[in-house]
Amino acid sequence: MTVLCIGGAHQGKAALARALYPALPLVENLHRRVREELAAGRDPMALLNTLRGHAVTCDEVGCGVVPIDRADEAYREAVGRLCCALAAEADAVIRVTAGIPQYIKGEKPCT
Repeated sequence: MTVLCIGGAHQGKAALARALYPALPLVENLHRRVREELAAGRDPMALLNTLRGHAVTCDEVGCGVVPIDRADEAYREAVGRLCCALAAEADAVIRVTAGIPQYIKGEKPCT
């Protein structure tokens, strides 16, 4: 099973993922890993294979003012493309706001 939890910073994505999917390994802050991959000159899409079978959290970075700096714009695009690819494969995609889950894809697991 693969789960993607998205939302704003500090909205409770990791806590929710731990509570709902305790058996899945948790990968937090995918947006930061994308920045690290870009800084190292690697393609962030290569992370997709390693994310399968995990609960993954990622801050939404595509909302708001479009960056003037080309590198920041490329970063936002890379995060968005990776999240789109992961969401397409994921069993569940959850937007988390103020700790409250909104299921975009899939259903709440029976606990």
